[in-house]
Amino acid sequence: MEVLIDGIKGFDFTIPPDTLQTALNEIINYLSNKQLAMVKLKVNDQEVYPGKSLESIQEMNISNIRVLEINTYPIHQLVNESIDDLELYSPELSGLCREIAQIFQSENPEEGFEPFQKLSAIWSEIKKREALIINILSAHLKESPAIQTIKEHHDELNKVLENAYQSLENNDCIGLGDLLEYELAPLAEKEPEIVGQLKHLVSQHILN
Repeated sequence: MEVLIDGIKGFDFTIPPDTLQTALNEIINYLSNKQLAMVKLKVNDQEVYPGKSLESIQEMNISNIRVLEINTYPIHQLVNESIDDLELYSPELSGLCREIAQIFQSENPEEGFEPFQKLSAIWSEIKKREALIINILSAHLKESPAIQTIKEHHDELNKVLENAYQSLENNDCIGLGDLLEYELAPLAEKEPEIVGQLKHLVSQHILN
């Protein structure tokens, strides 16, 4: 298996790994000592994201991996920029949900499809930023009730978003409007509080 970190070859494992997860454990420890965070991962040219995408292949045998490509970013810079962006955009989510819900409940519901796609893109980026911060914090905190609560919030959010995408595919404007107003908007209202919790944990365990 060839390992490329920021395009550079030559990473050597102290103990030969048997699975993708054991390989990543040593690489992440190595990066952490250099105050670097993994922000992009490719396995055999396929991009892998934190969460279910990674969990589904973490037990992959090393013999099935030709190349592991990792891109990094300085930890302090990454968390500061991510928190700044989250504080800027997360307060807008609940209002956007309700505005788009009103469009789907209007006489021209088809006009809500494009704004909903844009909302989905914004929320996807917010979740990615939060997941990156959680992954960095997890290296410093083995157990944290706050992080567990945030993960549970993400799981609940993912279920509601899946239902929303299903409504979108079925052109169910009324159902999608109801999901936005009564399920997604209340979840969105929690986002600024979650960002505040992440900011507090970061200040305690990373930026101190």
